[in-house]
Amino acid sequence: MEEKMVPLDAAQREVRKMADMMAALYRHFSQEIIDAVGEAKGVEIIQNAVWRYGQERGRQHREKVLGQGFPDEPESYTKLPDLPAFGWDVEKLSATNPSHVRVTYCPFAAHWKEKGFQKIGRLYCAVDQAKYSAFHENSDYAHLQNTLDGDDCCEMICRKKVEP
Repeated sequence: MEEKMVPLDAAQREVRKMADMMAALYRHFSQEIIDAVGEAKGVEIIQNAVWRYGQERGRQHREKVLGQGFPDEPESYTKLPDLPAFGWDVEKLSATNPSHVRVTYCPFAAHWKEKGFQKIGRLYCAVDQAKYSAFHENSDYAHLQNTLDGDDCCEMICRKKVEP
């Protein structure tokens, strides 16, 4: 069987096209929920759904990472990718903490900004905290900057929780 190679720019376009479609689906589902039950209850439903989805992804990622023999610690989250490699433009900001990243292009945020859906789109970003908290109970994940809040980029980091 002949192996087919896809140029990197074509792969990136395809991943971003799918991400744009998923951002549109989130936007439509979210708007329908808000229209049906009102903004306060709608936001609560969306937050709960995003959290549950993130928790599921975090547990799945934990199984993969631990299954590959990596240590059971928050830092191991980044040992295996959990997002498509070609959809987001990501810069690592720390040699000692690979979770400290700057995202200069997020296809979800690009879609929501184009459609004026930043406020409700921003609720989706909590998926990161949900993923990391399900991956390891000692994870403290933070968005330091977010383009949906008006920042130039998204900057995120995971640290171990400080014990009291």
